[in-house]
Order: sequence, then C-alpha cells, then structure tokens
Amino acid sequence: LAYEPSSFESAPAFAAPKAPWTRADLQAEIATRASREKQRRELDVYYYRIGFTLAFPLPLARRPATADLPAGIATIKYPWLIWLAWELDERWRILHTAWRHDGDTEAGALLQRELAALATWENFLENNNQTGLVTGHLAGCLALALADPRGWDAALLAHARQAAQALLDRDINGWFVKAWPAGAKLTPAKMANIPVIALVRAAQLARVVRHPLLDSLEERSVDVLRAWCRFRTGPEKHTEGPAYDGYLFDSLTEWLAASPAWAGFLKTEAVAFRSLAEPWIDLTLPGRVDLHVPLGDVEAEMPFWGTVLARLGGEYRWRDAGWLLGRFPLNRLPAAALVALREHAAFFTQPFPAPAPAARELPHAAALRTGWTAGDTVVAVSLSRGAMGHLHADAGHVVLAWHGRSWITDPGYQQYKPGPERDYTLGVRAHNAPVINGAAQKTRAAEFRELTTDADGTQRVTVDMSKGFAGLPTAASVRRSVWLSPGAQPRVVTRDVFRHCAPATEIATHWLGGAHLAWAFVEGWARLSDGEHVLWIGTTAGPLQAAQLDKVDGSRGPLTLGHRAVLAEGHGETWWALVGGEATDWQPPIMELGASALTLKSPTDRAAWAIAR
Repeated sequence: LAYEPSSFESAPAFAAPKAPWTRADLQAEIATRASREKQRRELDVYYYRIGFTLAFPLPLARRPATADLPAGIATIKYPWLIWLAWELDERWRILHTAWRHDGDTEAGALLQRELAALATWENFLENNNQTGLVTGHLAGCLALALADPRGWDAALLAHARQAAQALLDRDINGWFVKAWPAGAKLTPAKMANIPVIALVRAAQLARVVRHPLLDSLEERSVDVLRAWCRFRTGPEKHTEGPAYDGYLFDSLTEWLAASPAWAGFLKTEAVAFRSLAEPWIDLTLPGRVDLHVPLGDVEAEMPFWGTVLARLGGEYRWRDAGWLLGRFPLNRLPAAALVALREHAAFFTQPFPAPAPAARELPHAAALRTGWTAGDTVVAVSLSRGAMGHLHADAGHVVLAWHGRSWITDPGYQQYKPGPERDYTLGVRAHNAPVINGAAQKTRAAEFRELTTDADGTQRVTVDMSKGFAGLPTAASVRRSVWLSPGAQPRVVTRDVFRHCAPATEIATHWLGGAHLAWAFVEGWARLSDGEHVLWIGTTAGPLQAAQLDKVDGSRGPLTLGHRAVLAEGHGETWWALVGGEATDWQPPIMELGASALTLKSPTDRAAWAIAR
C-alpha cells in the first residue's frame, strides 16, 4: 500500500470485522500465518517509506552488506536493517508461538535454524555501524527463543547462544557505557525510541543468558522507564505520538513483564500507563479501530500499539480496551499482539459495552467525539507542544473522521527523501492551522486553554497558537476554538481569533480533503462526497470557489482548498463550518453570524443549532 493514511482506510483486506472475533478466529489467524511462514523460501521486505521491496535468503547466514543494497535515499545512509529486523521479528514470533503453544515441530526447527545462523553475522549493528533498532529487535528475538531450552537441537542452541553472547559483548557493552553513562541526567530527549529499545532489549537478553552486564542494564532500564512515566504525567506531557509511543512500549512491556519489577510498576505507574491507552482509543477512526487520525507520523504500518494495549489492557482489565481490540482486524495485528490476546483470551472474548464518548485532553491533541461506530464523528485538534520528533508544529490543526475515513486530513507522515513530497509533508499547506503572512508555525508551542462539554452535549476545545509563530508583534495572539455538536452527522464549527497583529496581515487557511473523496462547489460552499455521504465546508470570510482547489506538488492523495483573507486593522475572527449530510444533498447549510452566535440551519427542515460567540 502507498505510504499515505487513506490507503489503509480504503483497503478492503483490512475491513473491520462484522462481529468481535472469537478464540477460534484468533487461533485460525495464528495458524494461517504459521503456515505461510513455513512455506516461505525467502524474506521479502517492503520498505514502505520509499517504495522499495527487497528479498533476502532464509536462513540469513550473513549480515547484509551495504554494497548489496541500493541507495534508498541518496542524502543519508538508509537504515535498511530496521525493516528487515521487523520482518524477521514477525516471522520468528509466529514460528515460536506455533512451536511452543501449538506443538508445531516444523516451525520450531525453522526457528532454531534461522536463529543459529545469526552466529555467523559479523555484527548486529545498523548500516551506519551504530547500535540501534536492529540490535534491539534481534536481542528481543533471541531472548524470547532462548528463555526455554527444551526441545532445542543441541548444536543449534549452542550457535544461538553464541550469537546472543556476541551481541552483548561486541555491540552492547561499549555502546552502553557511552550512551547510558551511570549517573547521567535523564531528560525527555533521552527517551527517544531508538536508544531505549536497544537498552531494554539488551537487558531482556542479558537476563536470559545471565550476562555480566545484566545488573547494570536492568538498573538503567528501570531508571529510564520511571523517568518516562514522570515526564509523561508531568508538565512535559512527553510523547512521540501514538504510533511511536506504541513502538517504544512494545519493547518496554515485554522486557518488564519478565522482570521482578513488573508488579510494582503496574501498581505505581498505573496513571502513566493509562495515559498511553487514551490516545490509542480516543483517536481511532469511527468504524476503523485499527487506524488513528493523521496527526504527525501516524504510521498505519506500525500497529505495535495494539500489542501494548493487549498486554496492559489484559493486566488492568480495561473494558474499553477489550471492546476496541475485539473489533480490531486480526490480520492487522502484530504477532506479539496475537500472543498477548491469547494469553488474556478469557478477558478479551467477553462482551463489552462501547466506551462512553467524552472530550479529552491528550499529550499531543484534544479529542472530541460522539462515539466509535461508523456513523459517529471524531474531531482531533493538535496540541503540538513537545520537543520530540514525529510530531509537527501544527497546533490547532483539525482532523475530522467519519465512516472510517479522514474527511479533513493532513499528510499523516513526514517524508525523509528530498523533493516535492518532503516539501509538501512539512510545508505551509500541509495543515489547516492558520498561516500568517506566508509563514506556518515554526515551533511546537501550543498552549491548551480549555476543554468543556455544554449541557446539550456540545464539546469545545480552545488552543492558543501564538508562540508557535516567529516574528509576530509581542502582544499578538492567535487562538482557535473548535466545537463538536452531538448529532447523527458531523456538526463542527471552528473559530480563529486574531488580536494585535500588524495591519494588513494576510491569513491563509488550507483544508485538505481525504484522498479519493469528490469535490464540488455550491453557492459559496465546498462539498466533499464519498458517493453516500457529504461534508460541507463553509466560512464567514467569503464564498469558497473551485479556483481555490489545488493539487499540491508532492501530495500522494489529498486535494487542498486554499483560502486567503486580510486583517486590515490587524485583528478579527474567521468562522468555519464542517457539516455532514447525505449524498442526495446538493443544497448547503444556511450560516448566519449574529452579534451573539453563529447559527447553522438545515436547508431542508430548517432545523438550527447555534454556537455562542
């Protein structure tokens, strides 16, 4: 699939199940994967970020040399071994569970042979000869398989243990001393996924083979996890976004689950662990619980978060996690998630009520939603305010999802390859937060102001974006408020308020419609359609016209509706309305801005709702 979120939204192979899966369905998925892995004669790896597919022999008796690999991205040494390690990890975990849980000796023989082949690798480093993700993934796989020596061929077991010893002695020992010096201060920046994954997976392996580094690795790993929890629940609201938080905690929870510290962490860090689950649940698309709204690098190709939700949800008995995972397409889950769900199957195969919708502040976004079924609406508003990568400087950016699709969207990723696509994913037209005099926000400096729910169920969030812009007058302020009113179809209003800007300031706003949706323009409104449903886009700042619609260079799918207005005196406000309907609707809503409220009316039954100014 294309490296673009809508490709997963539209892929029929990943459709949500019509009913929660059963234990038999779970076992059938594992068996299907095991059968497929046993038939493979080579490992094909899809490098989805850059569109390459490469093949590697099985077993892989030597570390792929840089000379054997294409450039990928000419400006960097492309990390080919990361995605290779992901594929090996998936394969080996399926073979392992088929062997250990289902008694499949053929799967066990393949696993033993391929892990033993690691003994002939010259090292377990990245292409740039640095300890990193490939080191961590291979350490985790060796730890999983070597934890139980029963049933191993003696010679193959010796070779696999030799590989484990070499990984720790050669590729972890010196790196650990430099990367994690004793007594060094832990900061949010140190919590990045790459060094932490390498650290905790090394600790996991050291525990299994009883390596002399074990105590030092364990102690530092515990320190790092406690620091992460402190930064997550503190004013830093630490995050790398839902996809990469999930990727990090896939390793952290597997290391921790086999540690004596596991029970203590479950008790003392329950708030921090629950803060992981909330974005994973609250930012899913209505009707597609396996996908998140595209804010930052959502990485639909990285559903590691499902594994962590299964592990933690099973331990804490989170009923909303049980409801969501029961509707997760099993063919989208990592192998480790299938294993965790089977371990906690008595819990996850219960009937659960749907989660109760509520407005929620999350580390990198505010989530407003009416529910989780396909006909419900979710609106996510970026609260970009941390220094970590994988998130964009897009405070106030709005994403609207409905019927399993992102109707108002953004690229959802950051292309690393130079060229028009990278320019687009990081450019001024990639988000719908205001662009002031041609400049988008430069820093992640959102200031969360309010999150309320009115008596009628209308949810509202306000975010101050002022500090994200460079060069504004000292007293200038830029705020966005977003309302979601209850109803069977989306009823969303956005208001941008500008104060104390320079006279003649130009404000540009760019609305990206979901890929594969059809555009039309009727009576000053823009109309998005999927053939069954429509979303109307309107503004108080003048009519919207077809000439404003553009295919931005580098866009893999979304078209962009660009609007410009001028603040003659340096202050003012702009209202936007996003209103859902049926495909038979070709008359837009009626919008009236009065002294006290913005009123929207249906053109058919004249039903109205108002948002107070």
